Amino acid sequence: MMTRFHTLSRLLLPALLLSAGTAAAQLSPSEPLSADPGRAAFAPTAASRAQLRGTAALTLPFFDDFTTPLNGAPNPLKWMPTGGAFVSNRLAIQPLTRGAATLDGLRANGQSYSGQVNSVYGPIDSLVSQPIGLGGLTANDKVALSFAWQAGSIVSAPNSNGSTTPVRLELFVKTDANAWEQVWVYNAQRVRTGFRQQVVLLNQAKYLHGNFQFMFVASGNNSDNHDNWSVDYVLLDRGRTAGLADTTFQDSGAGGGLTGGNPSGGMRSPLRRFASMPVWQFNAATPPSSELAASLGVNYSNLRSSLAPLNVNVLGTVQQLPAGPVIGTWLQRSLPLSTLPRLTPVTGAASAVAPPATPDAKRLRYTMALNSQEQNPLTLPNDTIYRDVELANYYAYDDGTAESFTNLLPYPTGQQSAFAYRFDLNQPDYVRGLRLYPVYPGSTAAAGNRTFDFDARPVTISVWGDLNGRPDPTPRASKTATIPAAANIPAGWQYYQIDFDQPVPVSGIFYVGFSQPSTSAGRILPYGLDLNSSFPAQHLVRRDNAGVWDTTNFASGRGALMMRPVMTNNVATATTAGRAAAAYSLYPNPAGHAHGTVSIAGPGFERAALLDAMGRVVWEQPAAQAGNTTLPLPALPAGLYTVRLTLADGRTIGRKLVLE
Repeated sequence: MMTRFHTLSRLLLPALLLSAGTAAAQLSPSEPLSADPGRAAFAPTAASRAQLRGTAALTLPFFDDFTTPLNGAPNPLKWMPTGGAFVSNRLAIQPLTRGAATLDGLRANGQSYSGQVNSVYGPIDSLVSQPIGLGGLTANDKVALSFAWQAGSIVSAPNSNGSTTPVRLELFVKTDANAWEQVWVYNAQRVRTGFRQQVVLLNQAKYLHGNFQFMFVASGNNSDNHDNWSVDYVLLDRGRTAGLADTTFQDSGAGGGLTGGNPSGGMRSPLRRFASMPVWQFNAATPPSSELAASLGVNYSNLRSSLAPLNVNVLGTVQQLPAGPVIGTWLQRSLPLSTLPRLTPVTGAASAVAPPATPDAKRLRYTMALNSQEQNPLTLPNDTIYRDVELANYYAYDDGTAESFTNLLPYPTGQQSAFAYRFDLNQPDYVRGLRLYPVYPGSTAAAGNRTFDFDARPVTISVWGDLNGRPDPTPRASKTATIPAAANIPAGWQYYQIDFDQPVPVSGIFYVGFSQPSTSAGRILPYGLDLNSSFPAQHLVRRDNAGVWDTTNFASGRGALMMRPVMTNNVATATTAGRAAAAYSLYPNPAGHAHGTVSIAGPGFERAALLDAMGRVVWEQPAAQAGNTTLPLPALPAGLYTVRLTLADGRTIGRKLVLE
């Protein structure tokens, strides 16, 4: 059987990926995820599934352009709370309006349908409407269902449909005999499409009943999200006099990308270079607004039937969250929105407004709002789009969501391969640690002499100085640690932070990154790749097996490695984690390994857990006992353990415990 990742050929040819030399940028691998931790937080719970609209069928018109929710399961007042479809701006390319529902090979909890590494084809996500009352209507009422659809996504083009590899999107409707009937299908042809609109006339009596439903069903690879489909702008209504040509609407709104810029992901970061940066580094720029983008915006869609342009006003504002006043206006334009083409890029200068130069961490919201004089409450929400930016204590090129993964190829001998980002500081600083985004698809696969390993993983983080535009061969500091297996990552966490023993002083240009130990096992360890973001040219470098650094890009042609250095604002003392840990003590220590209790003295904390010497969680404080300073430990083998405390701000600290 063909393996997942399409025989892994791109990943198993180091000559192709690693021997590009210094004459041109290397290519790093990028592959579709087979697990998405970013969507796991939105998986519907049993309680949320019970919160349905009630027992009465919905009435016409039925409309959803997936403007809400911003991320997560489709609105349960309109859609059945099952099926796995994911609403976001992350995956669809230039949807009609902000947001789309994507159907792919991942369940609502972010795990693959097959749970296997080998490719398995069949039904994947579905999207099923709540019951809709069409009873009493006739063909004369001209009832029609229209929708926009897209094959492929920012991740990849779908595979071709075949007899043993079904890759297609189907629409079914429920008849008065309670049977699902297929009324439309598109078979994938290994190409991405733009959004195309489709109209289905419901002019037969068998469709016009009081318990009508319709259902989109996607088929494709069950083992990853290679085969993506997106649905947008779904409208079921009566009086559709244009029949099969009824593909225009009295609406205009914000889209999900920018022509000539990012094709997906909504608005890009208001920062010129980063998705986030330390607030003190922002304030140290001359002037601080020079760190803001000179061009920020999205496409606006004119979906109206008239060929005449629609004259609109667009206002861009910036506000400090959570409830601060509007700081200023960064965009104010009157312009026509054309219908040929229907997408009009609208941009302004985020740098036109300087945020307050206060030293406290802050979150800023950059909003674009369209005033088109619309009166329809169903379509008004899609007129507005926003992007938040955080000025805190870390640098990020990524937006926090992984659409793909990359990895470092391991070698049994020679230099460890490594990734490193370049950073240009506005003032001297110290690097406290590095946040990495491990990807755990949930299975281990062998391919030739290499193994995709999703268990615990050792990494070495390092800081390097600059030597003629490349990292200095000798790092200024390194720290080796083990990222736990997926089962031992704290709930809700996506990044894993490793701190240096002492903050590392840096100034001017520096590099920070990580390497994987070279092992004979040939372990391939995936890390998140954000396809909706980018980094400045030549600011990501990779070290090959011979120890040569070269700039790199990803085989996908886009993306930012999800790797974030945490800074200290010139604090050169022991790490924050180390100082916090010193405030806690355990007693008795050593303690008995049989059933007993261990007490914690120190400040308050959110949750405690016990890890063995391999970093595996062997006991975790029940939710009802969260924060309790007395730990009723179970019987455990004698040995060295770590009590891990999760603090209120999300940090974790550890204290050693000996059981004897």
